[in-house]
Amino acid sequence: MIPVLILIIGILLIGLNLKVIKKEDNSFNDILKREENNNNRDYDLEIISIRKDMAESILDIQKEMESMKISIENIKKTKEKDDNNSENVKLYENGVISNIKFPNNLSKKDKTEQVKALLKQGLSDEEVCEKLSIGRGEVLLIKGLL
Repeated sequence: MIPVLILIIGILLIGLNLKVIKKEDNSFNDILKREENNNNRDYDLEIISIRKDMAESILDIQKEMESMKISIENIKKTKEKDDNNSENVKLYENGVISNIKFPNNLSKKDKTEQVKALLKQGLSDEEVCEKLSIGRGEVLLIKGLL
């Protein structure tokens, strides 16, 4: 009797499992389809975010390119102005007299004699510097040599 009871319970379990398996076939397919859709959405979201990042990067690069173009144009304009100015300078150089003699170019002997004369007159070192337009160190050197 026990073997018959175990056999009946086994047949009942097999029958119930067949019904559950038939129901699960549909539910498994539904779950699979739902997961595939979710995965596709995730990929779509990732693709959208990557496109957005790329678009921002490209926009930044385009802005930098435009600013560089403007800078290059400004540099070209200033170069053209400089070239024009240098041509004008060359024209002016041709018309300038270069044989100008400046009275301030004194020989060394004249400087020392003038420093001696001014010091004998009782002027201070700074006054001598101002009158002769020479440095104080030079006056002190000449004074030390005397």
